[in-house]
Amino acid sequence: MSDTNEMSKLEFAIVGLVVGIACPLLTFVAFWWTAASFHLYVLRLPTGMIVTAALAGLGPGCLLDVVFLRRWVEKFYTANLRWMIVVYLGFFVVAFACFMGFPVGTSLLGVGAGIYAGRRESHRKVDRSRLAVALRRAAVLTSSITSVAALPVGILGLREPGVAKWLEAVFGLDRSRFYGTAGFVLVGVFCSVLFVMQYWCTRMAGRLAFRIASVRVTKATLTGLNPLRRSPAANVRRL
Repeated sequence: MSDTNEMSKLEFAIVGLVVGIACPLLTFVAFWWTAASFHLYVLRLPTGMIVTAALAGLGPGCLLDVVFLRRWVEKFYTANLRWMIVVYLGFFVVAFACFMGFPVGTSLLGVGAGIYAGRRESHRKVDRSRLAVALRRAAVLTSSITSVAALPVGILGLREPGVAKWLEAVFGLDRSRFYGTAGFVLVGVFCSVLFVMQYWCTRMAGRLAFRIASVRVTKATLTGLNPLRRSPAANVRRL
């Protein structure tokens, strides 16, 4: 299992930066959307109150960073996967909303999940067969969520005049046909292609992350075993 000693200083800093930003960002969005939902469905609030609620959300996130950040970074690669999936889903909702359903941010998030899976398995020092299983599971998760979320967006997009006009020009069919079975089939094909692309990107990102980590560990090991690569002081001591 990994610990902080197995992380390089650079990696420790990067993980700390990512986790440190992630916590206030999620609490900010949670407070913002809660206030906005209350405004829309319960009681109308002044715009300034919604802004104040969103900014107030930064406080709990920053407080959590102060108390738990170092512990979270130390346990980053040994955390319970269920909690990591919850965090992934939280960021997925944010990315989905920021890009208005267009699968750009969500796809990049899937690549990040693949990198995390590869680094996690490298810290656990698993063999390639177990790595393949872990990356396959991560890829199935990210590609399934990305493609399923894109399905209703694609169906609703067919109702947009601009989208229907573009499809009419590309496929040479009357736009009215895209409102029926042909439209559903077309969206299904696009989502299937998105599934395959996300699956491949997630797995490749995980493999690359694992390979880079393996090369770094191998070089460090060889440097420690080769007396010519040691410092002059170390060589003098050996003599």
